Amino acid sequence: MADKNSKIKTALETAYREFHSRPHRDQDPLAIVHAFVRPEDQEIVAFIAALLAYGNVTSILSSIRKVLKPMGESPYRFIKEAELSGVWSGFYHRFTTGDDIEIVFLWLKSVLQRSGSIESFFVEENTELPMKSLLSSFVQRLSQQPLPASLRIKAKSRQRNLKYLLSDPLRGSACKRLNLFLRWVVRKNDGIDLGLWSKLGPEKLILPVDTHLLQTLQALSWTRSQQANWKVAEAATEKLKRYCPEDPIRYDFALCHLSMSGHRLTRFQKENRYA
Repeated sequence: MADKNSKIKTALETAYREFHSRPHRDQDPLAIVHAFVRPEDQEIVAFIAALLAYGNVTSILSSIRKVLKPMGESPYRFIKEAELSGVWSGFYHRFTTGDDIEIVFLWLKSVLQRSGSIESFFVEENTELPMKSLLSSFVQRLSQQPLPASLRIKAKSRQRNLKYLLSDPLRGSACKRLNLFLRWVVRKNDGIDLGLWSKLGPEKLILPVDTHLLQTLQALSWTRSQQANWKVAEAATEKLKRYCPEDPIRYDFALCHLSMSGHRLTRFQKENRYA
């Protein structure tokens, strides 16, 4: 077992050296986040980008830019101060509409006006709680922010789609996009992630698991599940703690881009013969 773990560690480090790099960041939604300089803007853009990070990469990047376009140089100031009604009329990103974006941003507007940042709002809950509880509390509290009467009925009719955008781990979701957002803002600034938050440590983070990464976990024999869910994400994170307990999802960006490249660890399995 020790020998197998050693070979997996070698494979993970090999993937990290090859894929945790600027050229791969330039093909990632993070490239758009890094284009902003002020931390308060980066936090907002990261949140937007993570929520829309489903579908193919070209579509994701296009949709993020469409949402950001009306906001100008400071998305933070725009959401906090501007009139948001109808700004994203006609917008679609697969299951997400302009109404969904407006509703989420109005919730966010209340958060920014009251707490000043997403981080401050997030850590209003006891950060000693497990991430499952922290994320669920964040989603529930965010979605309970007030809306104008004109949007309350729309919010009810779009409830299923809004729950997809802001998924709750208590409902079993892997919460891939919210975990992705947390990775971006919590992990230290290493040229890929941003290191924006200081009140939550990287040891708390959970692996953002989607169908692509699920295949990698299956190749590692870390799961037999055919679905990406919270249980799989939590179990995979525990596996990764063997290799980097203080920063278990250090390898996430590399594993994601390795998977996107079509390797799915096959090349690294052959080189390191750990499977």
